[in-house]
Amino acid sequence: MTGLGTIIEGKNAVLSVLDSGRATKVSYILQENKSENFDAILNLAKKNKVEIAVVNSKEQWPYHPRHSIVALCKPKKTYKEKDLEKFKHKNFIVCDHIQDTNNIGAIARSAAAFNFEVIAIPLKRSVKITERTFSIASGGLEKVEIIFYNSIFSLIKKFNSIDVWTIGLDMNGEIEIDNIDLKSQKYALFVGSEENGLSKEIQKKLDLISRINMNNDVESLNVSVSAAVAMHQLFIKK
Repeated sequence: MTGLGTIIEGKNAVLSVLDSGRATKVSYILQENKSENFDAILNLAKKNKVEIAVVNSKEQWPYHPRHSIVALCKPKKTYKEKDLEKFKHKNFIVCDHIQDTNNIGAIARSAAAFNFEVIAIPLKRSVKITERTFSIASGGLEKVEIIFYNSIFSLIKKFNSIDVWTIGLDMNGEIEIDNIDLKSQKYALFVGSEENGLSKEIQKKLDLISRINMNNDVESLNVSVSAAVAMHQLFIKK
């Protein structure tokens, strides 16, 4: 089975993919004491008429040993930059060349929690979405759409053409994120790479650059933490 998100690992992620209807088979390692969450997964799989396979021991388990349950799934549908207009009534989180799988997964999980319905990721010079990304997202990637883009500059132009505000996140931004007046405006939050953040060239193209209010003794936050804080601030303003 090939495609994005065809092997989903971990209880929360498997439960979400069963909810989404993508799962075709659930496999798990036989255990004497299963958690309530585990039983909920199996009950939902039976309800959805999803095949269930039991593996008797860890030694026979063909998947990663960090998880005892996986779902095999139909590939998750993804979109291209040219499809952006389909989502003009949604809010976006745009990731610029993030290199760490844990960060992408954590950002997707926060996006799902704070009503950012679309995550945009570059096709090149970015970490790839893998089974581990889905696991780290803990079901979050089932609740957001994924757009892969070629050029961040053409992406910004497309946002402008569909009246979606572009908001960059930078520690030296001119306005604190909780002071932004959104009204009913849809918006795209841009976060930069772990090492360099958003380049000045990109920042000049965005509608505004915001910062997170925090203790001056702290130099910076991890990108996934920054993204989560910013998304939460924008979410509660709605």
